[in-house]
Amino acid sequence: MKAKRLLPLLMAAVMGASALTGCGKIDKDATGATLNGEEISLGFMNFMAKFQQAVYDGYLGYMYGTADYWSQDMSGNGTDMETTVKSQVAENIELLYLLEDHMTDYGVEITKDELTAMDEAAEKFMSDNSKDAIEQIGATKEYVKEMLRLDTIQTKMQAAIEAEVDTEVSDEEAAQKTFSYVRISKTSTTDADGNTVEYTEEEKEELKNTVDAYVEKAKADFDGAAAEAGYTVSTYSYGTDESNFAEAVIAQADKMQDGEISGLLEDDDNYYVIRMDSTFDEEATAKKKESIVSQRKTDHYTEVCDGYKENAKYEINESEWKKVKFDELFTMKQEETESTDSTESE
Repeated sequence: MKAKRLLPLLMAAVMGASALTGCGKIDKDATGATLNGEEISLGFMNFMAKFQQAVYDGYLGYMYGTADYWSQDMSGNGTDMETTVKSQVAENIELLYLLEDHMTDYGVEITKDELTAMDEAAEKFMSDNSKDAIEQIGATKEYVKEMLRLDTIQTKMQAAIEAEVDTEVSDEEAAQKTFSYVRISKTSTTDADGNTVEYTEEEKEELKNTVDAYVEKAKADFDGAAAEAGYTVSTYSYGTDESNFAEAVIAQADKMQDGEISGLLEDDDNYYVIRMDSTFDEEATAKKKESIVSQRKTDHYTEVCDGYKENAKYEINESEWKKVKFDELFTMKQEETESTDSTESE
C-alpha cells in the first residue's frame, strides 16, 4: 500500500519554501561571531538558525498555519520566539566548536568513512530541496557538511564524557516503595460534558459519608470496592527523596507493611485510601537506578560543557546577527512511497 513519510536524510531536506517575498540578503562572508579569536561566518550561523526554524515550522505549521508565531512570546520568558531560538542556536554553535577543541582530551576522531557519508548526505540535501528552499534556508553543501560534522563530534564527545560517570547505584540509594491508591476529590466532580462542577457544602457532607462507607469495604477488598464505587485504582512508587505526592499519604505509607490497607487519608483537596503493594519494589528500584545514572551523566556532561564555556571568549557580532530573520515560513514536503507491512526504520 501507499504511505506518506518524510524523507529520512535530514528534516530540512524535505522542506520546501513557502511563498517567497524577497527577503533581505545577509553577507554570508561577514563575521557572525568569534570564539577564542577564531571567526565563525554569518553564513553558517544563518544556515544553522534557519535550519532550526525549519524544524519548528515543520511542527508548528500544522498547528498555527501561517500565523506569526515567531513574533510571539510562546515560552512566557518575556522575549519573542525568534529571539529565543536564535539565542539557543548561537549558544549551541559555541558549544559545538568548544567540543571540537577538546576532542583530543577524549581521543575522539572523525573517520574518513564518516566524512564520506557526510559529503554524500550534504549532496543529497542540496539535490532534494528546491532552489527557492536552498536560498531561503541559506544552505551550501559546505554548511551542511559542517553541521553534520559538528553534530557527530558532539554525539561522540557526549558519549565519551558521560562514560566517566560512576554507574554503580546501591539498593539503599535507589530503593522504591510502591502503593496502590484511590484519590477522591473533596471539592468538585466532573459532569457528563466533562465540565468541572464545584460541590456545595451539603454535597461535601454527603460525599464524606459515602467515602467513609467505601473505606470500610476497601479494607476487605481494595480493588473490588473501588470498582463497585466507580473509583480508579492507580499505583505510585517513591523513595527517600519523595516530595511530589501528598505528604500525609507518604507519611502513612512509610508506616505500612506489604498488603496493608490504610484508613481514610486526606489533604486540602482530596481523600485517599492506599494499599502498600511492596515496601521494596525490585522493578521500580531498577528503573530508579537507571534514572539516577542518567541524571549523573546529564549533570556531568553539563558541568564539563559549562567549564569549557567559562574558559572561552565568545562574542556575537550583534549588528550582523540581528539581520537573521524568521520572516518567511518553511513548509513540509511529503512524498508517496511504497510501504510494506513492517515499519521502515531510518
